[in-house]
Amino acid sequence: MSQRGRRLAAVVVAALLAVAACGTGSTQSTGPVELTFWTFLDNSAEVAIWNERNPDTTIKAEKVPAQDYYAKLQAAVKAGNAPDIALVEYQFVPSMIACGCLADLTGKVGDGLRDRFPEWVWNQVFQQGKLYGVPQDIAPMALFYRTDVFTQYGLTVPKTWDEYKAQAEKLHAADPSKYLATFATNEAGQWAGLNWQAGARWFGTEGDKWTVSMNPPESKPVADLWQDLISRKLVKAEPDFSTGWVSDLTTGTVATWAAPVWAGSYLKGAMAASTGKWAVAPLPQWDPATPQVGNWGGSSISVTSSSKHADRAAKFIEWLNTDQQSLNSLITKSSIFPADRSGLLDPSFAKPQEFYGGQKIYEIFNEASKQVNPNFTWGPTMTSAFPAFTDEFGKVAGGGQTVSQALDALQRRTVEDMGKQGFAVGG
Repeated sequence: MSQRGRRLAAVVVAALLAVAACGTGSTQSTGPVELTFWTFLDNSAEVAIWNERNPDTTIKAEKVPAQDYYAKLQAAVKAGNAPDIALVEYQFVPSMIACGCLADLTGKVGDGLRDRFPEWVWNQVFQQGKLYGVPQDIAPMALFYRTDVFTQYGLTVPKTWDEYKAQAEKLHAADPSKYLATFATNEAGQWAGLNWQAGARWFGTEGDKWTVSMNPPESKPVADLWQDLISRKLVKAEPDFSTGWVSDLTTGTVATWAAPVWAGSYLKGAMAASTGKWAVAPLPQWDPATPQVGNWGGSSISVTSSSKHADRAAKFIEWLNTDQQSLNSLITKSSIFPADRSGLLDPSFAKPQEFYGGQKIYEIFNEASKQVNPNFTWGPTMTSAFPAFTDEFGKVAGGGQTVSQALDALQRRTVEDMGKQGFAVGG
């Protein structure tokens, strides 16, 4: 990890020392204890395995709705009634560090834990030499595409983004009612992943200040590509996961989706009518000689700073995300793509997938997981930056501004918001 990256947590915490009272730390405990665990997933199966093996440290899992989750977690820590353990998505780890809501787990986990994860994954939870969680799952991106549409219109699977644009032109010229892709007006996660692939770094530090660059030079080719596709109506602008969007992908009106590994399960569940008509290919590249991809999603499991049993909680989250039986349960019951390298050896990932015409799609994602650019950094105010993205990109879809102008607006709004929240911003 770069020296700049290591300073991120220091900058966050220094900017918000006033909220250090969020938690009082932990004490070493003896005797039986019950730890509370907040998560988006149904972790009852894994918890049952742990509890049977560890009667002195039992876990009570509570499935908490994602809506306002982080605001609730921060409030709970400040009020002193927070869970001991909490799921924290990677993009919100800096925000949770900033409020003083996460415990430092340095020295509380096994010495070889770091070696179980790719460098870029470890960088999500390890900042300024301190560990703030154990990675659970990752979401490297690839290209989902409709094999029936590609065959019908003589399209070739694009290996570069230039080829991708050429296929968009060919498809729409042959049938103006069809589009190669949608421009998702509400999906900051996808946009982050595409820019992550291109080498963009939205956040960094210089001295004791944050730097913010939501429209850096590395984003120019990404912005220009999508602006051209939008301007020539070669893609359809609509929110992803909307009713219309699901219908378009199910019927083949839209023929591709640049998406992460979890989309494999989503498509099967939401678009069963298109079984056998999908396949997965590596994400198109900007430079095929040095393939890179972005990540869209994934979570760590952290211990809150108010837990009085951080040592025991750390043992549980290490076990949860590295024990082979636990990983197998998470994979089969929650469809995660594990961050732990050993989890990728699970037999289910080697099976042909009927929905994808018998393709072993996880071979694509396994390779992609090794190609994620390790230098992308999240900032401390993503809970407000993501809604701002939706506002600004909605204007792009309506023709009110260009992609580049939307990114400049997002830059201004992000810097403004960070200033209001007490972060020093320079550059």
